Amino acid sequence: MKTAAVDAAWARLSSRAIRVALARRDVSYAQLAEALTGMGLAESARSVEGKIQRGTFRFAFFLQTLTASKNQYPEHWALALRGGATWEERAAAVIETELAKLPWLDGTKLSQRLDEIGVQVEADTVWEQIEEGTLSTALFFQCATVCRFTSLQFFLDCRDLIDAAVAGASVR
Repeated sequence: MKTAAVDAAWARLSSRAIRVALARRDVSYAQLAEALTGMGLAESARSVEGKIQRGTFRFAFFLQTLTASKNQYPEHWALALRGGATWEERAAAVIETELAKLPWLDGTKLSQRLDEIGVQVEADTVWEQIEEGTLSTALFFQCATVCRFTSLQFFLDCRDLIDAAVAGASVR
């Protein structure tokens, strides 16, 4: 059974990843909120800070933050992040770009891999969230961990992901 402690560990990693990205560009929450608002996304410094501190934001928000703060991201994400698509479509395109490297992986296999690290999510649910771009940043990092996406080195130390995965696996 998945515990609150496991959820909290992944939320902390999500929060850390975005805080590191902001620190690299020396961007405050107020500056981020202003940049997001300039992109047509109504955010206040307080709402941005709250989301980031909780670590429970969608992957689309993570991508919005990278873009607004003019942060670096994996080169193979560039095409997915360009254009007039919605942020959910961009989030879906980024994870689909990563998953394209694993053409044998379907929703069932991904769900089974996630279960191995204590993340219980039905195959249909995880696939739907991927296709709709509504997955959380934590779920993106969990998928990235079990699928070994190399792009996470931009945001997190591999050891931290492994530690979170091992902690989740121990409560299965």
